[in-house]
Amino acid sequence: MAASVPAADTPARSAPLRAAQDFVLQLKPQCHVLVAVSGGGDSIGLLSALLAAKTISGRTDIRFTAATVDHGLRPEAAGEALWVGAFCAERGIAHHTLVWADDKPQSGLMVAARHARYRLLSALAGRCGADVIAVAHTMDDQAETFAMRASRGASTVLTGMADKTLIKGKHWVARPFLKIGRSAIRDFLTLSGLSWIDDPSNDDAHYERVRTRRSIRETVETLAEDAETAARARDRLSRDAADLFAGIATIHGATVAHLDIDGLLGAGEAARYLLNILVPALGGLSYGPGGDVLDRVTALCTAPHGARMTAGRCLFERHRGHLFILRERRGLPETEIAPGEKAVWDGRFCFENRSQATLRIRPAGPGGAGDTDAFAGLPPRLARLAAAVRPVAMDTAGKRVFPTGVYLAPFDRFLPGFDLTLANMMAAAFAHTAYREPAATYLR
Repeated sequence: MAASVPAADTPARSAPLRAAQDFVLQLKPQCHVLVAVSGGGDSIGLLSALLAAKTISGRTDIRFTAATVDHGLRPEAAGEALWVGAFCAERGIAHHTLVWADDKPQSGLMVAARHARYRLLSALAGRCGADVIAVAHTMDDQAETFAMRASRGASTVLTGMADKTLIKGKHWVARPFLKIGRSAIRDFLTLSGLSWIDDPSNDDAHYERVRTRRSIRETVETLAEDAETAARARDRLSRDAADLFAGIATIHGATVAHLDIDGLLGAGEAARYLLNILVPALGGLSYGPGGDVLDRVTALCTAPHGARMTAGRCLFERHRGHLFILRERRGLPETEIAPGEKAVWDGRFCFENRSQATLRIRPAGPGGAGDTDAFAGLPPRLARLAAAVRPVAMDTAGKRVFPTGVYLAPFDRFLPGFDLTLANMMAAAFAHTAYREPAATYLR
């Protein structure tokens, strides 16, 4: 049901409006913004503030589209989407309801829902030609995220949400309200005479975020300030890691990293940050191996020539003054792609089946299917291993089909703005398409 609207102070109204106006003023001419609107106070506040900021700023050139994601988890969600649709129609805003119709996992439901939500929003942005997606994460959300990550322990550097994130390598998600408190948004809605929908799951202590929200009520602003400080530190550290990558790393065939050990050992936290991203890129995983593995890699760098270890689906080997990292041979998949379909093999290589028959992909194995030339500069044994862990795809006529591109697992689903410089440095080395800069997509 729509919540009743309490009284509010005029000063509180200005904070959401100022944030919305700051966002609107930096948008490029004719910018098209897709706004995620669940019907809750935060998202109704964001859409309403953006509409007001558009008028106040005289930005008649920009336009908004709204989208509501029905995750299929509550029977009330469909009615709430209709309510948002009516809210938007009254204001001349196009509205879309996106339904997550896939089977729901037994565990990790909230993570799966988040991935589905952004996948659906990104797909809609592509269909409707939106330049950027705006979501209503608030200072309270930031504090909760920071507290939850702190409780789990951070493998490199602890941060909250980035103010912008690239999803699926295509669309930037912006968070205009990340420094605005939830109470200020409710006050803005009250003063504007607007109502919203309260989602009962926001009070369900079954969820970690709800439990965290209750535990940090008195420290939200402090935690949000800590998150902002940490974000600045992470941005600097990521840039240091990018400089380090440029100075000590060579990537062979998008499969092997060749690192100078002296440079790595002398770089401190920047080296750990780089390894925590480089290892999953080579291993085809979305997340880094964590602190214990990084400690072991550091120890390996001081071990004798020929020392090796495995972690994060990767083989690490010291060869004189160099550290080599590549995908280990265990667990390499054999997969099939139906005609007209696309797939990512082993979290590392992209394939598209443009034929009328099933495409079969397997690891090259011993002999490397003729790919050894890509690794000519490596020690012979490592060159053979590298060729063996690359994919071979054959159609039913026996014709080889090559990857359409490289997939960088740490970045290709979610790339936080902190890491854009490092991501593009690595993209060039892996022969991956450059990631889109915000200034080239939705900013002036």
